[in-house]
Amino acid sequence: MGHCLQTKITDNGKISIFPRILPMLGFLLAGLIAFTPNSSLKIEFVDTEGGGATLIITPTGESILIDCGNPGNRDAERIAKAAKKLGLERIDHLVVTHWHLDHYGGAGTLTRKIPVVKFWDRGIPESLPDDLTNFPVLIAAYKEVSRGKRTTLKAGDVLPLKQKEGSPPVKLSCVCASGVVRKDIKAPLGASETPSLREPDPSDNALSLGFVLEYGDFRFLDLGDLTWNKESLLVYPKDLLGRIDVYQSTHHGLEVSNHPDLMKQVSPTIAVFNNGPRKGAHPRVIRDLRRLENFEEIFQLHKNLTAPDSDNAPSTHVANPSEACEALGINIEVDAAAKKYIVKVGD
Repeated sequence: MGHCLQTKITDNGKISIFPRILPMLGFLLAGLIAFTPNSSLKIEFVDTEGGGATLIITPTGESILIDCGNPGNRDAERIAKAAKKLGLERIDHLVVTHWHLDHYGGAGTLTRKIPVVKFWDRGIPESLPDDLTNFPVLIAAYKEVSRGKRTTLKAGDVLPLKQKEGSPPVKLSCVCASGVVRKDIKAPLGASETPSLREPDPSDNALSLGFVLEYGDFRFLDLGDLTWNKESLLVYPKDLLGRIDVYQSTHHGLEVSNHPDLMKQVSPTIAVFNNGPRKGAHPRVIRDLRRLENFEEIFQLHKNLTAPDSDNAPSTHVANPSEACEALGINIEVDAAAKKYIVKVGD
């Protein structure tokens, strides 16, 4: 049985999600929730057991899939099933954040289960030192299914999305690509002190595409597997992100990402971890989020079985709490007009 979290804004400001005044939270049985306005925005976090697959459906019914999980049938089948359950007959945009197999490896199989219209990525390298064994095979499959349909994204690009008359605009902005962050001369100053840095990351993680999704006042952040030093460039010396409502934990919530200064600067209300049972949702990241002034709730696709209960989200906030994976996801539905969204955990 799934659980729902509903948060909303009232005129007196006492119940709030977007302005980040303390919200009133209530859990209800999923079957008792009736919230499917035609103008809603949906975000589905598909369980790929530590991979990436975030499915966005705009108010026009246009779909964007950010990453497509691991190679093989399992993740592609889960993504296709989730898409069809949400009424989709195709994926309009498949965005690959970077060239690690848990983020693009499912592309070839996925396109045999559901059509994909357009492909977006950071550009295809000649080789990938991170994965000399799998990359030649997997990238060949990706090239084949994306031939004539793919576009290279740069920092500052905005995906061309259809807009629904009478609804707030939907905007998906690329904030970083191939190690470069977007330029914004009007951006305010960011972190008050120079962020701490680590040894440079030579992997493809540091070259990840990252995005801010906006729908009315609602803002969602997905930075792929971006790592520590590159994250710092988004909040220092200028704040290139702004305040965020929903933070998808970067790099599945691993400790090498999720820079404390970035999380403090974007000041999310909730965070969703696309983690696996033994990958991601690191205790340091969980604790840093909980220390943030306006932070409210953590949601996880899996319980981190390597951490104590105190360093996990409550069981009602975890889609797959045990070793036996049911492949349950997390869904967010946003009603910008009513200034509220519902988080549904599990099916």
